[in-house]
Amino acid sequence: MIELPLPPGVERQVVDTPSGPITTLTAKASTTRPPTVVIVSGFFGTKEDFREVLPIVAEAGYHGWAYDYPGQLGVRDGDTAGSFAIPAMATQLQSLIRTVSDGNAVHVVGHCLGGFVARHAVLDEPGMARSLTLLACGPSMREAKHKMMLGGLKSMHKNGGTITLWPIVKRLLAEDDTVMREFWHAKLATMNPHFVAGAAQSMGEEQDRTAELIQAGIPSLVVHGKRDKRLWGPHAYQDMANKLNAALIVIDKAAHSPNMEQPEPTARALLDFWGPA
Repeated sequence: MIELPLPPGVERQVVDTPSGPITTLTAKASTTRPPTVVIVSGFFGTKEDFREVLPIVAEAGYHGWAYDYPGQLGVRDGDTAGSFAIPAMATQLQSLIRTVSDGNAVHVVGHCLGGFVARHAVLDEPGMARSLTLLACGPSMREAKHKMMLGGLKSMHKNGGTITLWPIVKRLLAEDDTVMREFWHAKLATMNPHFVAGAAQSMGEEQDRTAELIQAGIPSLVVHGKRDKRLWGPHAYQDMANKLNAALIVIDKAAHSPNMEQPEPTARALLDFWGPA
């Protein structure tokens, strides 16, 4: 896998957890005992999606972590679609949180699929979360348009795998950005088909759990890009935020991945929500 250059202060680290090794990016504040932030990436995302957010978070006094889903890239012996159901991935997240947090509650951020994984993890163990941020993640994916998208993802590996998306993805990347183009090509070429099928199926089965978040009393924030309309429109985000009694932050000049498109405003929205470290 091609490695992207990292900003100063951001490091790659393999964390040994009870669920197995998890590859991470981490950026640590210079203060003693900083609050911990754990970030969960989206369906086609990896930890690198937050490489520009992490140093801003660290500079503000937080110890930030972003990670890859174990087995997301490259097929492992024994993998099945069930290996990548949301409850299984939530268990891995809980294991990582316990390992990096010294038993203290953490701020959890989930992007798209990562929002479902994070939501499942903190509802299962509310005491481990100081807060939950749903970044470009709506309440569920049970509408007809969602079922069509997810069905296409599940069948993709039968027709060449995720690398078939490369002609679309490469049009979104600058032609002279050789490193980013090589990174995305390698990522699509090595995406585990069991991950694609299992995560897609599990996302389609996930219920709207907004009422459970309210009952658990977990402070929540909803963030999305202003142009983010394909999976969930502005009204879906607003309705979910209203029900959660949560602030809704709309990031200008961004679509589904404001963490990559507008990392500084996205990081500032998180920091304003978390408060002084």
